[in-house]
Amino acid sequence: MSEILTLKMQKELKPKIEDLLPYFFENEELKTALDFIAYLRVNKLNPRWAGVHNTWSCSCKGKVICFIRLGAIWHAEKKVDKIKWEIAPNLINIDSFENEIIENNMQNYIWGGLAYCKSCVNSDGMMRGCSPGINKTVLKKDITGLCGGFYNGRKPISFQNPDETAINQIKRLLEWEKRVRTGSN
Repeated sequence: MSEILTLKMQKELKPKIEDLLPYFFENEELKTALDFIAYLRVNKLNPRWAGVHNTWSCSCKGKVICFIRLGAIWHAEKKVDKIKWEIAPNLINIDSFENEIIENNMQNYIWGGLAYCKSCVNSDGMMRGCSPGINKTVLKKDITGLCGGFYNGRKPISFQNPDETAINQIKRLLEWEKRVRTGSN
């Protein structure tokens, strides 16, 4: 394993995400990931190492607009899934562009990316405090048991191993969120 993949080295170097992508992707997947990072940079949503292992954040108007995490491992319902990458847009203004989401028939995409409370437990066995989840209307649909991230800043929406089609949807969401935050048309 390369040292740049260790938290110790990442704390020291605060690496660019582009430097780590080749450890997780090859060929077309690598091209897709690099293209997405280039898109973020062109749109002044520069990924910066977030101080967390293999995690970068992008900000707009001083608030995180999305997180990108490489090589995540989920332990949900005793099933372990290795995830090459995860993109978690922080759509704090989603209500402002919910009509655009619905008009573009993207609501199923959003609903599919919602994080549900799974009785979140830390590695020490202690509850994180969001169980049993919250109930919220998201894009005109009543949803029960959502992760408390809607109120405490954790990522309530995430897209795991997104392909090029999914990345294009994420770009649209980020553009709408950025438009609301900056007050531009």
